[in-house]
Amino acid sequence: MSTRFGKFVKSRCFKVLFLLILTAAAAYMGLRAGNALEWGTGLSLYLPIFILLALLFITLAGSMVPGDGKEHPRLQRCVSGYFLAFLFYDVLIQLVFDIISLVFDFSRIVRAWLILAAAVLTLLLVVIGSIHARKQKLITYRVRIGNWPGNTRIVLLSDLHIGAFIDGDYLRRVFDKVNGAGPDVVVITGDIFDGCMPGSGQMADTVEAFRGLSAPMGVYAVTGNHDPDTDDKSFSDFLENANIHLLYNQAKELPGWYLIGRAGIVDMREVRVPLGEILPKAAERKPVVVLDHDPQGIREAAEFGADLVMCGHTHGGQFFPITILTRLANGRENFYGYGIRGRTQSIISAGTGFFTIPVRIGTDSEIVIIDVSGEADG
Repeated sequence: MSTRFGKFVKSRCFKVLFLLILTAAAAYMGLRAGNALEWGTGLSLYLPIFILLALLFITLAGSMVPGDGKEHPRLQRCVSGYFLAFLFYDVLIQLVFDIISLVFDFSRIVRAWLILAAAVLTLLLVVIGSIHARKQKLITYRVRIGNWPGNTRIVLLSDLHIGAFIDGDYLRRVFDKVNGAGPDVVVITGDIFDGCMPGSGQMADTVEAFRGLSAPMGVYAVTGNHDPDTDDKSFSDFLENANIHLLYNQAKELPGWYLIGRAGIVDMREVRVPLGEILPKAAERKPVVVLDHDPQGIREAAEFGADLVMCGHTHGGQFFPITILTRLANGRENFYGYGIRGRTQSIISAGTGFFTIPVRIGTDSEIVIIDVSGEADG
């Protein structure tokens, strides 16, 4: 997050402000729910409503700690995620309806019906957004690089966030589409997991799903800010068993080109090595492709003279209107899609999975197909 707003989002001040806003939003939603019951039926149920919201808040606080290394119960994560999604959209719609009510001076009974309508609309949005998040869209880019050896199909996956919401069944649907695309190589730009390693049952299912990937040149990955430490034995065992080659500040020579994997920018545990120290000078005669979780790394890759950079991390904002805030935080060039800086082309994925709030509205869970060829090739 390179903009001023992005730096603010990463600050402790924002975290405190976000918690205060979340608390106020829950109180507002509870008040409106109590109002609707009182105005529509005459029942005063404010206390049980606020007790229920308090319990949901405790569940939320206990499960939304990214990267804390703990495996929170799946049911707890699901309840928290859907509660947060409902809270977000219900408050937005309620605010709009409250403004309309003030303008037209509606009676209490009409306002009660509007509160109910807001809840129904919110529920529909959350259901639609949840279903949409689980559908993967194929996105194709055609990239030309001057001295590229022939034609290569790269499939880019990013931000799977395997955990409470993403399981083996979801992965198999993704990998069936990946295999159907006929990739030469598959790359994963970080956040394979959602903060911790899953339990043994889900882990075995995850490994089995990954072993079904078919790519003649192999499957390569870099870490993201939600992944475990690289020295975590369970993580390294997973990578080995799943046939995933982790590139951690490393370069891999593939037929006619080099693939570089970077340590992350966002996670301060990781050591960021300059690109010039990773790639041998002899490699300058071959095209260079860089995998980097955070799009902030594109600038360095462009200064280095890389031919192509692939990133993830932003999720494209995942759902509206957070899409707008995410774009403001990252800047237009580091937000989503195809870009070019000098001779360096870049592709930022919106992510193949999703996390925390299990909905997508205004974005897609995507599988990115990149067809790379030389300047003279078709």
